[in-house]
Amino acid sequence: MSAAVAAAAAAALRRRSSSNSTASDGLYTQYYPSLSLPKMPLRQPPLFSRYETQKRQDWNNFRQYFRTHFPKLSLARCSGENVVEFLSYLDGFGQTKIHAATCSNSGHRYPADICCDCPTRQPWTSLNALIGRLKVAFVENGGNPVTNPFNAVDVKAYLIDVKDSQALSSAAMAVSTTCLRLQS
Repeated sequence: MSAAVAAAAAAALRRRSSSNSTASDGLYTQYYPSLSLPKMPLRQPPLFSRYETQKRQDWNNFRQYFRTHFPKLSLARCSGENVVEFLSYLDGFGQTKIHAATCSNSGHRYPADICCDCPTRQPWTSLNALIGRLKVAFVENGGNPVTNPFNAVDVKAYLIDVKDSQALSSAAMAVSTTCLRLQS
C-alpha cells in the first residue's frame, strides 16, 4: 500500500513540475491557464574563445610544418631560425604586395602593372599576432619559457624587417598620392 502511495505522489509531483517549469511560469499559468509562456531553448556557451581556437589552429599548423620539414626536426631542437623559415613559408600565401624601389608600381595606390615580380608578404600585424599566439602555445604545450624559439632575436629581427619594408612601401604610396593631389 505504501508503494502505491509513493508512486501516486511521484506521478503528481511530475505532473506539477512539468506544468510549472519555473515559479513565475507557474503563477502565470495558475491565473491564465489558457496562456503559457514560450519555452526558451538554452544556448550552450562556446567551449573555447576565438583566441583559443586560433591559437590551437596556429600551433597545429606550426607542428604540421615541422612534421613535413626536411631534415626532421623536433620541437625541443627548434630555434629562432626555424621559426623564421616557417614565417617565410607563410609569406608565400601573403596578399600584401611589397614593391621594390625600382619597381614601376612603387608608390602607386592603383598600379598599372598588377603582374610585377615584387614579393607578397603577410601583413606585419598578422605575423606579430601569430608569433604572440605561438609563444603562448609553446609554453602551454610543455616548452621551456626561457628557450622559447618564438622569442628569439632572429624572429624579432624578421618582424622588424617586415614592418619596415611595409612601412616604406606605404610611405612611398602616401608620398605619391600627396604629389598627385598637389598636381591637381
